[in-house]
Amino acid sequence: MNKQSTSAQAKVKPYPRRCAVCGEIAVAKCRIQYDAEVRHDGKLHTFSIASVGIDQCERCGEQFFTTSTDEEISLALRSHLGLLAPGEIRAGLDLCGVNQKEFAEHLGIAAETVSRWLTGASIQTRSLDKLMRLFFTMPSVRAALSNLGVAPVEQRASTGSG
Repeated sequence: MNKQSTSAQAKVKPYPRRCAVCGEIAVAKCRIQYDAEVRHDGKLHTFSIASVGIDQCERCGEQFFTTSTDEEISLALRSHLGLLAPGEIRAGLDLCGVNQKEFAEHLGIAAETVSRWLTGASIQTRSLDKLMRLFFTMPSVRAALSNLGVAPVEQRASTGSG
């Protein structure tokens, strides 16, 4: 066995593993139907997910949500709300030939925000989702957002021009 595969295996929890509640070695991966309640964009959204992966103790029934579970719920929320998924945002950037930093500058947001959307760490608001869709599909919107030769609003306000 090579060093890489040993290292990768060390990061993966072996199954079955010990339950933090009952102490038995009975926790395994499974898929369940899940009714989610997620707060996003100032509202509580309730929706059902037909199949989401969790770790569950076969002895006491305790359920453990993993990072992978959270990612599945996040993707399901995006789908429920009709928001672009990380892969769709990446495809839009590629289609328009812009990188994350350039895209962020066009939208007037931090490059780190775009990075979080692409990794799934955060979900864009509906308004920014709509702006992204316009940016990706309409060259005239990309041109309008480029702000070529226009001082930022904060700069215009401080110089008295406007």
